[in-house]
Amino acid sequence: MDIVQHITAHTERLRLGIPYASAKQLRDLKIAGLKFFFLLPDFVRIVQQYIPIAVKQEELIEDIVNGRLQQYQQAIERSNKEVDVYADDYEELEQLELFVLNAFEYATSADEANAVIGLLLEIIDTLDYYENFSDNPLYWNKLLEEELVFQNELLKQLKANKDLQTDSYRIRYQDVPLDSC
Repeated sequence: MDIVQHITAHTERLRLGIPYASAKQLRDLKIAGLKFFFLLPDFVRIVQQYIPIAVKQEELIEDIVNGRLQQYQQAIERSNKEVDVYADDYEELEQLELFVLNAFEYATSADEANAVIGLLLEIIDTLDYYENFSDNPLYWNKLLEEELVFQNELLKQLKANKDLQTDSYRIRYQDVPLDSC
């Protein structure tokens, strides 16, 4: 599969489909995507290391549901201001760390539609990363292909104005060896 071509077309489908979702659908999709990232072995450690803020899954989800995102957004802003890429001791982040930090920022963003698009694309990027750096790229390629299909199904559910399951990603990936790379 030409993954670049498929992802480019998929990104366009997301950009066209997500803005028509209801506020509840966007919130539920944001929570579902965030639950994928909580499955990564170092999600909480990475967030707390680079964005000094306590992160607990249930508390964060409750804050997303209730729109209490300002504390997270402020912590991200402070963290971004403190980064000096020209400093002698600057260390570039590893790719997986970037995916985690981007996902956290998307999950706590007030710009719901763009945040959901970004979060869904971060899931794809994360699976692509695993494919590129694992000992079993065919396994990850299959998951990546299935993820594109799954996200397209989510878009169909949005268009049909159906409720989304916030545990869909947790259930979908709970048995996937995300600590194997």
